[in-house]
Formats: sequence, C-alpha cells, structure tokens
Amino acid sequence: MKTIFEHTQSNVLVIPQALYAMRDVAVICHHRNSVIFYKNLEQDLVDVEFYTNTPCFIFIEKGREVITNCNHDTVELSAGAGIFLPQGLNLHSDFVKETESLKAYLVFFDDDVINDYLSKIKEPLACHESKETLCLLEGGDEFRSFFDSIRVDITSPSYLNVKLQELLHLIAWRDERCVFNALLATKKRVPPKRNLVRMLETLDVLHLTVGDLAHLSGRSLSSLNRDFKENYKVTPKKWLQQKRLSKAKELLIGKELSVTEVAMTMGYENVSAFIKAFKCKYGVTPKQIKRQE
Repeated sequence: MKTIFEHTQSNVLVIPQALYAMRDVAVICHHRNSVIFYKNLEQDLVDVEFYTNTPCFIFIEKGREVITNCNHDTVELSAGAGIFLPQGLNLHSDFVKETESLKAYLVFFDDDVINDYLSKIKEPLACHESKETLCLLEGGDEFRSFFDSIRVDITSPSYLNVKLQELLHLIAWRDERCVFNALLATKKRVPPKRNLVRMLETLDVLHLTVGDLAHLSGRSLSSLNRDFKENYKVTPKKWLQQKRLSKAKELLIGKELSVTEVAMTMGYENVSAFIKAFKCKYGVTPKQIKRQE
C-alpha cells in the first residue's frame, strides 16, 4: 500500500477512489459513494495534482494546506477552515510540515444524498451567478463539533445520510458568499482544466504539438491560446519553439551531437528551418555555437 506521496509521483490523484488505497488515509464510514476519510500526513507533500470525481468537503483539524486551481489562484487552509469542492475540478495541493502534521477530514457525497438535500431547500439556484469554482468557509466551532460527533463508527446507512444532510445544511448556513448551493447543483460535463503553469513545469513538452498541450490541459485551442498569452505573454507555438531552441543550445554546447542530429532530436524535419530559427533567436548559427564552445 502506497502513501499519497508515493502514488502522486506519477499519477493524478482521482478522489475519492484513490484514497481507499492510501496508507496515510483512514476510512471512518462509507455507504455507496458517500464516504468520510481522515487524513494524517507526517511528511511534506508538495505539488500533488488531484481530480474531484465526487463533490467533496475538506475540514482542516490541524496543520495548513494550500490548494491551487487551474487559474493559478491559491487558497490557504489553516486549522478550523473548511472548503467545498464540486465535482470535476483539477487542483493542486501543497503541504509543508512546519511544527505539526496535517490532519483533515474529507467528506464525499453520493448523488442520492445531494439530490435529497436539494429537494428540501427552496430555490437552490436563487443565489447570484458567480464565477467561483469552490466555496471557502472560514474557521468555526460548528464544523469541529460536527466531526467530533462522528468519531464513532457509523454502520447505519440511514444514519450516515442524516449526518451528511446535517453537514450540507451547515455548509450552506456558513456560506456567506452564497455560492455553495449553485456549486452543489452544477456538474461538470467537460474535461477539467489543469493548472497550465504547474503542468508545464513537470511535463516533457519538447515533442508535443499545440494540439497535444490543449488536450492534456483540458482546454480548447482558443482557450489554450488565451491562457498562454495571459501567463507567458506568447502563443503556445512560440513558447514551444523557444523551449526547443533552448534545449538545442544545451545539446550543441555539449558537442556530442552534430547540428543535423540536434535538429532531428528537437523535431525539426528541415535542418535549414532549424538553423534559421536558431540564428533568429541567438544571433549566431548552431555551428558557430559549437565553435565558440
């Protein structure tokens, strides 16, 4: 059985499914797709990418966690804070141990539980339209008291449903920005956007096309171009070209490959096109770089 850290070295953590097999996560109770986990992290856990396959509420009992969304906006969660994450988000989590480990509850809600809740409230979507993708709830004793009440093993599905209904109403009551009910009633029907900056920091992009980047990041080509210009001030095509030329320069300096071999390695089918692009960027030809070194 792996820890979360070991699993996420090569995988996006799909929650809640992946959490059942994690060594540092314990199941408190579950029925169908409703489940309550208790997470206890003792080691640093940085740049964990995860996808919410089911609506989720996280309550931080101890420690501090930072969550980053696809737009590179961050939310810092400290002890006593809670956050509701709707289905279909792709996020990043960072935990760096300072003085204590991270202890948190993660609650996932089955569709039947959510539908039951929505059927009992009036005009669930009456809240103003918002671009919010999550619901942050500042610390309060109410959530701590709730989780104290479920420390015993809940074996009755009907009782678990009652407690989850209680939690949903509690979240709605504490939601001062009035976004929770709208988020709860919304289901993603398109692939989730990934955090572009973090994805590109770890991805081997040298042999990818712009179309590949769009697919991997959960974006259309137009959306990818827009987000690229916002983050990098250039188009994806230009960014990829700069990355390839930068790597080509490293290979040329190493002297182990010829100009033609470097061009082929970087995906240039035409050596002349490679030489022209390289000189345009660096002011010298690839052969001159090799001579200088």
